[in-house]
Amino acid sequence: MTTTIRPQHLQRPAYVYLRQSTPGQVHTHRESTERQYALAERAVDLGWDRSQVQILDQDLGKSGTTTEGRADFHRLMAAVGLGEVGAVFALEASRLSRSQADWHKLMDICALTDTLIVDQDGIYDPNAFNDRVLLGFKGTWSHTELHALRLRLHDAKLHKARKGELRCNPPTGYIYDATGALVMDPDESVVAAVTRLFQQFQEFGSAFGVMRAWAAQGLPFPRRQWLPGASGALAWGRLSLSRTLAILHNPLYTGTYVYGRRRSQPVVEAGQVTRMRTLQKPQQEWTVVIPDAHPAYISWEQYVANSAQLTRNRTNLTSGPGRPREGAALLQGIVLCGRCGRRMSVRYQGTGGRHPIYECQRRRLHDGQGGICWSVPARPIDAAVAAHVLAAVTPANLELALEVLTQFEQDAAARDRQWQLQLERARYEVQRAQRQYDVVDPENRLVARTLERRWNEKLQQLQELEQAYTIAQRTQRLDVTPQERQQILRLAADLPAVWRAPMTTQVERKELLGLLVKQIALTPVEAPQRQTRIHLLWHTTATTELTVARLRSPERVRTPPQVIEAIAALAVGRTDTAIAEALNAQGLASGRGRPFTAKAVAWIRHHYQIRKPGSDRQVAAGTMARADGRYSTRALATRLGVSIATIHYWRAQGILPAIQELPGGPWWHEITPEVLEKLRTHIRRAPVQPTAFDPQHFLVEGAL
Repeated sequence: MTTTIRPQHLQRPAYVYLRQSTPGQVHTHRESTERQYALAERAVDLGWDRSQVQILDQDLGKSGTTTEGRADFHRLMAAVGLGEVGAVFALEASRLSRSQADWHKLMDICALTDTLIVDQDGIYDPNAFNDRVLLGFKGTWSHTELHALRLRLHDAKLHKARKGELRCNPPTGYIYDATGALVMDPDESVVAAVTRLFQQFQEFGSAFGVMRAWAAQGLPFPRRQWLPGASGALAWGRLSLSRTLAILHNPLYTGTYVYGRRRSQPVVEAGQVTRMRTLQKPQQEWTVVIPDAHPAYISWEQYVANSAQLTRNRTNLTSGPGRPREGAALLQGIVLCGRCGRRMSVRYQGTGGRHPIYECQRRRLHDGQGGICWSVPARPIDAAVAAHVLAAVTPANLELALEVLTQFEQDAAARDRQWQLQLERARYEVQRAQRQYDVVDPENRLVARTLERRWNEKLQQLQELEQAYTIAQRTQRLDVTPQERQQILRLAADLPAVWRAPMTTQVERKELLGLLVKQIALTPVEAPQRQTRIHLLWHTTATTELTVARLRSPERVRTPPQVIEAIAALAVGRTDTAIAEALNAQGLASGRGRPFTAKAVAWIRHHYQIRKPGSDRQVAAGTMARADGRYSTRALATRLGVSIATIHYWRAQGILPAIQELPGGPWWHEITPEVLEKLRTHIRRAPVQPTAFDPQHFLVEGAL
C-alpha cells in the first residue's frame, strides 16, 4: 500500500479532516474524537514530516448532510483544487460528507490534482480504477447505512406515536405525571393564564391584540423550562407574539394527540443543499390524530375557528374579512364586487391616505388583462351604510349595552383573578423561604446567610408584585362601580352618539359594524343615472338594499352646500383662521375630504362672494354705513368732512364710541343724537362747503 505514496505526494502537506455530527457527540463520544486526531500520527508514520500535517477540526459538531457552515470542508476543497495537498486523511468516508454528490465531487478533484485519500483501512489513489471503484462503494455504503439507521429510528418513532406514547416537551399548561400521562399543570396560576389567553383571543380576534392586552395589564406569562438540568422549572416572563401564535396553533390544547404536523424540505442554493426548511402540512395530512387523549383547554371546534381567524388576519391574503385595522375605509374586509362576487380591496389616495377607494382587481389578478374591474370612492358608501346601520339597530341598544357591560365585568374579574393567583404564589414562596430559614442551625452562618438572603429576595418580589397590583387597580379599574354601570348604560343607550364620539376609533367602528353586518356587495349602475347599489347581508341572514349617487370627478370635489352655508353664518366677526377652526370642530370637510385652512376658507369666500362686513377691510373702505347703521373710520370721516386722524383722535379721547370686532380689524362707529351733540363743540367749521357738517342732514342721511 505504501507504494501508492510517491515523492510528489510527500512534498505536499497532508490534511487531516475531523467531523462529528452534533455537539452532543463531541462531548459524549470522546473515543471517536481521539481516533480522528490519531490520524496525524499515521500521516507521520507514512512518511510526512510532522510540520507538514495540518489538522482541520473546526467542523466538529456539524452535520455532514450539507456543506453549509462547514468552513474547514470548504478550505479542504480549495486546497485540493489548487494542488496544494498530497493526501486527505479521514476516519471514514462519512466523515468527509454524508452526501454522495459532495463525496464524488471530492474524488473528482483529487483525481485531477493527483491527491490521495487515506482512511483507517487503506490508501487510495482516485486515478486508479480499482481504488476509484472502492471509494465509490464506500461512499454509497455510508449513505446506505445512514438511510437504514434513519429508517429504523423513524419507524420505531412512528410506531410509538400511533399508540400516543411518543413524548415531547409538553406545551405551557401541561406536564407529564408519574405514569407518563399528559395532564394539566397542577399550578392553578398556569392553568388560569392559558385559559385567559384563549378567552382574550375570542374577545380581540387577533394574536397581536392578546399580546398587547397582556403587556398593557403588566401580567407575566408562565413557561416550563425543559432544558437539561431545568427539569420543568416554572419561569414567568413577557408574553411575546410568537408564543401567542404557537399556543393558538397547537391542537394539543383540544385534548387531541397529534403527530406529524410538519415536514422538512431541503433548500437548494447554487446547486447545493444549504439548509432544511420546516413546512406546515394540511390538517388532512397529519400522520397521527388521537382525539380525547388528555384534558382539554378548548374544544376542537373552537380550535378550528381560531385557526380560521388567524388565517383571515394574514395581510398577504385577499380572502376573508380579517381583523379590522386603522384605515379610513369603514367596510374594509367585508365588501364584495356585485359584478363578479370577488372581494374588493381598499386603495388610498392623497396625502396620508385621505381618500379611500374600493376597487375590484379581478381583471388584474385573475384574468391577466390589466387594469381594474371598477372602483368607487369609499366615503359616500361608508356614510350611507353607517347611517342605515345606526338607524336599524336603535331598538336593540339597551340589550347591546347589557351585553357589553356583562363582558366588561367578566374581563375585569378574570384580570383580578390572575393577579390574585400571582400574589398567592409569591406569598407561598415567601413562607417557604421563611420555613427554610427557621429550621437552619443559627450557628451555621454559611447556610443561614444564604437562606436569609433568599428570604429577603422573596419578600422584595412580593412587595413589587403588590405595588404593581395596586397600580393596576387604580389605572386599569379592575372593579365596576354602580356609578360606572349606570354611566355605561347611559352611554350605550345612544348608539349614534357613541359612533360619532371623538374617542371612538375607526377600528372600534369597524368591529361594531362587523357584529351586525356579515357582507356588503357593491354594484355599479349606469342608467338612468350613475349610482352604486349597496346590498347589506346581516348576520340574521336578512338583506337590505341602498343606492348612492356616484358623482363624477368635478362633482365629487365640489364644496358641499352645508359648508358654504356654515361659512356664510360664521363670516361676521371672525377671521378666516377662526372660521376654519370652527368648521373643523363641527366635523365638516372640504370637497376633497381635507380639513379646512385659512387659505381654503378665503378661496371659498372669494369664489362664492361671501363678505365679512365686520372684519373685512375692503368693506370698511367704503363710504356707506353697514346694515346695522355703523360707519367705518373712512366712511365717517367722509360724512363729517374731517380727516381720518381726527376720527382716531375723537375715538382715543372717548368722544366717539366705536367697536373693533377682531384684534387688528377695522373700527366701526355708532352715531346717535347724543354723539352728534358732543361733536358740535369739537368741530371747527371751514367756510360753508357742500361737505360741511350739518347734524340734521347727517341724521337723515345716516338712517338714524
